[in-house]
Amino acid sequence: MIRLIDAAAFQAVPWKNGGGTATDIAVSLAADGEVAWRVGTAAIRRDGPFSDYDGVTRTFTIVEGPGVHLDFAGEGTRTLDRDQPTRFAGAPAPFCRLRDGQSATAFNLLTGDGLAAGDVAIHHGRGAAEPVAAAPVVVLLALEADWTLTADGETVVVPEGAAAQVDGAGTITVASAPGGRAAVASIRPG
Repeated sequence: MIRLIDAAAFQAVPWKNGGGTATDIAVSLAADGEVAWRVGTAAIRRDGPFSDYDGVTRTFTIVEGPGVHLDFAGEGTRTLDRDQPTRFAGAPAPFCRLRDGQSATAFNLLTGDGLAAGDVAIHHGRGAAEPVAAAPVVVLLALEADWTLTADGETVVVPEGAAAQVDGAGTITVASAPGGRAAVASIRPG
């Protein structure tokens, strides 16, 4: 039910425009081989356009750095602080500007329209277990400190920098020492 994903297994791939790298943490394919959902991180090193992902919804959360400005054609600018999830269509893609010229890292949930949907929450360690919204799939990335993840009575420790995927659990709780941070994606069929 819980699969621990070691950070050593993460592979960073450079963006085509050279402005950063993308790292997949967990991916699920639909029956036709199309990506149903993808969870990962993106290291943003300079200003530039995001890639178009037509037919995909992105939930984007800055988890390192001071934040970014996302410029959307016809919509304007969204200024995002750290730990502030925002959702948008994958195409047309926004132009990203770094705040204060400082690089940033984002936690991304990409869901294929009609195939999957999901939400992202940032959890802060409180020294006690707290519930996670139930979903068919939950992916946790331990951003700061180790996290204890319990799903239907099974418990694992997710080391800082590592991740875990939970499938089909009815009850999930997470816990970390004060100061810990984790990004949690809750994913359900579309």
